[in-house]
Amino acid sequence: MPKRVAIVGIGQTKHEESKGHYVYYESDFEAAKRALEDASLSRGDLDTVIASGWDAIDGRTISDMHTCMAIGGYLKDSSHAAEDGIMALVYAYLRIASGLFDIALVAGHGHREANVDAVTRITFDPLFTRPAGRNYIITMAMQANAYMHKYGVSKEQAAKVVVKNRANGVRNPYAHMRSPVAPEDVLGSEPVAYPLKALDCPPESVGAVALILATEDVVRRITNKPVWIRGIGWAIESYEMGSKDLAEIPSLSAAAQRAYKMAGIRRPLNELDLAEIHEATSFHELMDYEALGFAKAGQGAKLIDEGTTEMDGKLPVNPSGGSLCTNLFGASGLVRAAEAALQLRGDAHGRQVAGAKLALAHGLSAPAGVAAPTNCVAILERG
Repeated sequence: MPKRVAIVGIGQTKHEESKGHYVYYESDFEAAKRALEDASLSRGDLDTVIASGWDAIDGRTISDMHTCMAIGGYLKDSSHAAEDGIMALVYAYLRIASGLFDIALVAGHGHREANVDAVTRITFDPLFTRPAGRNYIITMAMQANAYMHKYGVSKEQAAKVVVKNRANGVRNPYAHMRSPVAPEDVLGSEPVAYPLKALDCPPESVGAVALILATEDVVRRITNKPVWIRGIGWAIESYEMGSKDLAEIPSLSAAAQRAYKMAGIRRPLNELDLAEIHEATSFHELMDYEALGFAKAGQGAKLIDEGTTEMDGKLPVNPSGGSLCTNLFGASGLVRAAEAALQLRGDAHGRQVAGAKLALAHGLSAPAGVAAPTNCVAILERG
């Protein structure tokens, strides 16, 4: 039997527009230090460390040479996930569940040492699609447009997502964007790529997050508030936009179903207490509702209209403010896992969902692909 694994330490920096003279691995160091302090552990207690991020966005070749050392990897087993940090979380989970390691630290960061638009353009086919000038936000806009027209979703309904998440972000001391907005602010903001306006899109945030995972054999020596990883699932779909229905996110559906099966969840809307999801845009949060099984195809907007995903609704979604308030690019999914874990420990303070026992965390590979092709879902449970 694989060993059970729990999150036993959480550390975040303040997420903001800039950290001045900081280089990217200094944010990782700060988050890792806070996670170790949270778990009352030292670097010597770690068996392995897993860093995450994209070299191109960091502006460095083999950037984990610095991040692994910064998070405690000196003379330790270490590795790197060139993906969103939630995939590094899964990697660490698998390492511990195998019985090879007892304690792991996972970290991810957001930093803007490279031009994100330029980096995401080079992920496209160099002969046919790259010359068209696409980047990740343009492909997200194309996906939002396809979804809007297939199911009759309005810009006003998408704007409600922004209003909800920004209101939640006000209560999150780590969030980048901490000011509320009104629907008219969203609809009247600067156009980016039809149908997206500026406030429909996440900010570019700088900061880091770290989590410490431990096997069930040592968990109780570390904390009396463990957060167990009950289910995981991930999936990837085609990077060729012309080969799929842009109004759907099948990789998220597949990832969610795998995580639900592992966790024994059959009715996610009724069984989950909250969800922290990586909404690439306001429209994508509505699409995510459907892919995650919270609503049927084309019915996601009804949840926002009915208040189901508000803080006081049946299933609060993104009580932290989500990616529309803090977007670390290579660590947005890991932030979602950290925020979900804080909720289950009862340590989310002003953004706390009362009595939360079971949560979902979701991350996707936004900058490294087109139209949300890579998705990962984790189900977390209060110990």
